Amino acid sequence: MWATDAFSKQARDKGYSGSRALRMYRPQSSQSASRSPGAVFEKRLRQIVRPGNRVLDAGCGRGKFCSFAFAKALGCTISGVDTSDELHDNPHLDTRIRADLSKLPFASQSFDVINCRLVVEHLLDPEPAFQEFHRVLKRGGKAAIFTPNLFHYFGAAAKVTPDWFHRWFNSQIRGFEISDVFPTYYRANTRYSLNEQLERAGFTQVEIALVEGAPDVLAFDFILHSLGKAYKKLVDRFDFLSAFRLNIIATCQKSQAQDQGLD
Repeated sequence: MWATDAFSKQARDKGYSGSRALRMYRPQSSQSASRSPGAVFEKRLRQIVRPGNRVLDAGCGRGKFCSFAFAKALGCTISGVDTSDELHDNPHLDTRIRADLSKLPFASQSFDVINCRLVVEHLLDPEPAFQEFHRVLKRGGKAAIFTPNLFHYFGAAAKVTPDWFHRWFNSQIRGFEISDVFPTYYRANTRYSLNEQLERAGFTQVEIALVEGAPDVLAFDFILHSLGKAYKKLVDRFDFLSAFRLNIIATCQKSQAQDQGLD
């Protein structure tokens, strides 16, 4: 529904909601860019990419979330897969293939790393996609996943509100293009459910962290934004509240050994 750490560039530039009916409250961000969930994920991705790797961007879209400049500097090859024709507008890819993530058109053991950013929440049935990730990864290959947390107010609101509201809120309040708003299902969007599904798909060494973000999605209203800042301080301060942070960042590995039935 609202897959971003901050307001869209359009809304920031205009200083208004998309409908221009509300003047947007524009506070200073309460979080440095280097500590945002997106930055934390990119740092983790950089840690698992090695020189010369073959990288699959699963659900690549137009490429607005990751340029892979660091990977290209390492001599990596970047392939992108998406069900939308928008992938043809992605300038960061070496190869582009329109396909469903649950039926990847690649041979087994084709990639060293899979990047899956802000995609899982849009999958009606994520587990077949995870099984395909496992299949196309080489032994010892890793996947990195970034997705909203259902137990955060952001994810919970997305889960219980209809698609028409998502389209209205994102286009009229946040200034998104309608083409950037997709249905959400949240079928693997808790620490437990994501871990369970990745393990069933055959992955080992599943590591999951939850990271809170600045409440910029609430910046259209002073009171809501203030409440969001208080919420952020609370879940950041106490580790036992980590399950209620904004984003899930997961990495997982395909075993070096042959996995019968999953390779």
